[in-house]
Amino acid sequence: MIRRATFVLAAAVATSLYGANWPEHPILHAVRVSTPPAIDGDLSDAAWQSAPEFTDFTQHDPDDGKPSTMRTSIRIVYDDKAIYFGAKMSDPQRPNERLARRDSFTESDFLSINIDPQLDRLSGNAFTINPSNVQVDTVLYNDIGEDPSWDGVWESATKIVPDGWIAEVRIPFSQLRFPDKPVQVWGLNITRRTMRNNETVRIVNTRKGETGFVSHFADIVGLEGIHRGRSLELVPYAVARSDIRTRLDRNDPISQRTDHREDGGLDLKYALTPRLTLTGTINPDFGQVEVDPAVINLTQFETFYPEKRPFFTEGVDIFQFSDTPAPSHFNFFFAPQPFYSRRIGRAPQVMPNADFIAEPAQTRILGAAKLSGKLAGGWSLGLLDALTNTEHARLISGGLLQRQQVEPMTNYFVSRATKNTGDGSRVGFLLTSVDRRLTDDLSSLRKSATTAGVDGFASFASKSWILEGFGVASHVTGSSEAIALTQQEPSRYYQRPDAKRIALDPTRTSLDGWAGRVMLSKATGIWRPNVQVQAYSPGFETNDVGFMQRTDIISSHALMQYVDQNPTARFRERNAWLGVWQNRNFDGDTLERGVILEHFATLANYWKYTVELLGVGGALSDRLTRGGPLVRTSRAWISDLELDSDDRKPVNFSVTGHLERSDDGSYSRTGGIALNARPRSNLQLSVAPQITVSHDHTQYVTAFGDAAAAQTYGKRYVFADLEQRSFEIGTRADWTVNARLSFQVYLQPFVAAGHYHDYHALAAARTRDYIPYAYGGNPDFNFRSIRGSAVARWEFRPGSALFVAWNENRAGVAGIGDLHIPRDLRAIPNAPSHDVFLVKVSYWLPM
Repeated sequence: MIRRATFVLAAAVATSLYGANWPEHPILHAVRVSTPPAIDGDLSDAAWQSAPEFTDFTQHDPDDGKPSTMRTSIRIVYDDKAIYFGAKMSDPQRPNERLARRDSFTESDFLSINIDPQLDRLSGNAFTINPSNVQVDTVLYNDIGEDPSWDGVWESATKIVPDGWIAEVRIPFSQLRFPDKPVQVWGLNITRRTMRNNETVRIVNTRKGETGFVSHFADIVGLEGIHRGRSLELVPYAVARSDIRTRLDRNDPISQRTDHREDGGLDLKYALTPRLTLTGTINPDFGQVEVDPAVINLTQFETFYPEKRPFFTEGVDIFQFSDTPAPSHFNFFFAPQPFYSRRIGRAPQVMPNADFIAEPAQTRILGAAKLSGKLAGGWSLGLLDALTNTEHARLISGGLLQRQQVEPMTNYFVSRATKNTGDGSRVGFLLTSVDRRLTDDLSSLRKSATTAGVDGFASFASKSWILEGFGVASHVTGSSEAIALTQQEPSRYYQRPDAKRIALDPTRTSLDGWAGRVMLSKATGIWRPNVQVQAYSPGFETNDVGFMQRTDIISSHALMQYVDQNPTARFRERNAWLGVWQNRNFDGDTLERGVILEHFATLANYWKYTVELLGVGGALSDRLTRGGPLVRTSRAWISDLELDSDDRKPVNFSVTGHLERSDDGSYSRTGGIALNARPRSNLQLSVAPQITVSHDHTQYVTAFGDAAAAQTYGKRYVFADLEQRSFEIGTRADWTVNARLSFQVYLQPFVAAGHYHDYHALAAARTRDYIPYAYGGNPDFNFRSIRGSAVARWEFRPGSALFVAWNENRAGVAGIGDLHIPRDLRAIPNAPSHDVFLVKVSYWLPM
């Protein structure tokens, strides 16, 4: 009797301390109803009265583990077609009801319904609404990952009442993936956030310092006799587009000033099985997507831009390679990505030599399809296949009008399979291939490219530690010209005269390579070590369907991370990293080595700051001469600073600074401020000016053969001191009329200038000694640009939308060399421009 009383007392204490965390998987009951509730923000329907009420919520913020300070009530019912959630969020004050376009609200009260319908304790979907009925939907993966690109079709309604707010949500079974069996048990967690006091509560709370989210979900029971069905969704679209080009060269006889066209296409989604979905698109159009910002890139490496096109962003989580539940990953160079979806529909790769040329800005995508979902035995599957069209350029060369192919018809294939085990481990496989239909005009392109890889992770010590890694092999084929160019690309530079393990072979018609990584990290606790080694062989190549700036590198690091999420009188959370890293090539040359110290904190008043310091030792560069010999680099130090005010306030700001200096006199200084204002709950304005001032003592200019340059292998490598200045203002306005109608405007004026002086040539390989050189050219420049977009979006019915969009890309170059901001900004209207105006309508047809 005494032992039983002790157990009851311990249970009571645990319940009072941890609320809904005892037991770890609470049970919620769903009730089948014959008449579903009306989705109108009113909980008086008879259906809601038949369902039990759940009110046990636990704080995550601000007082982790304590009961919620305000009552939240949840009821769950279902019928043959959907599951319904009715919620009442009590609040003595009016909730924060910020109005924003779909998938965009951040600083607002909200209720998030997180469902794991397959009960794999790793994945699911989140359906989030705020008091203004703005919807956000995401995919949950890897236990702690979240992908916001998914757009489901579901219904919700909200109502603000004197003592809080009410939400009703209807989620069709067709939008979820679950096994076809008579009795279902789903995972569930519900999160409520109240912005005023920064209170976040959940049914099941993962304590700070611990890891896992989906794995801790509660269970929904009572779901019987439901089926997803083999649903078919069709979304046809029609678009009318006008392209207007101004300020073109008056002597150019082939570039079209205006171009008007109408087009159409079809998106589809079909549930092949209850857990496997086919998604397809025919002749897609992405004209409503926001333009990329302007940059100045004087390096030999390609600029990375994130994917924004909806078809390729949705469901991308399944194709992420080497993605694990580890909370922190670190890289001290731009690590290659095996899959980079912006390769599909890329700009044409061949630029013919001609007096005048007109070529398409991107390759037309004829169609694409994705197959994704779960298979038996714990396997997840993702397949993507896309076909792009042949593209031609019109050109005039020697007075003759010609038509030349600049991009071949190409097929892209990506496959991914993963298997999760019940012990917190996973193994995965990746296979990608690119096949081009080449002609003689395109012999410089690779004919095919294949990568195959395996990755995985294992958790142990109660998921506190994670061991992860991957191995990838690549194989590319093509003509001897194409493979010779591949060997000489900036990512590897096989032609380097002092390279020991690599050499240019102009007769090769294929190239092979490999990559691997292993990392051990601690995912919980205050002190979290992180150790990693990764290597990419010189022949590794993934740029046909991936993204890679360099290979021929072995990178290692060892860091200690300090994570303290327990609030104190001054801090809400504190993080710090201290570590060392080193990068070497396969010849054993040290490319970079240094020490990093970074500190991040959220203060008690919700201001945040970040301080980062890096000390980089002298080393060698195998890229500075762009295919030439090694060059010794100077010691340097780098610092980054950021200060953010409380972003819950209607007016807030973020200040950033970057300082960098090397022993050779090179430096870079960047300062910026982002000002954000919400004058009304449905209007957000932001302006972000930024200025950069830099001096580079070793800016590459050119290289040429010179028999007198014996110490640099018979070639002269010319550099210059470059004074570079840039100024930009990123401006954005978001106006939301209601939850279905919104307007967005984005403008980025950008001006930059570069002045080259004091030319000098490398005196000897493996040194940082230079001799003056008389260079006769003048590469000075002034770049003036404005990029912008304006989009009106009206979701006139669930899944159906009307877009009216305008994009501007205006840019010009002058050979001045000094930045005078007012003068350069005034010159932008006189630069050549390409404007696009379009109207696009899509209509969702559930079959």
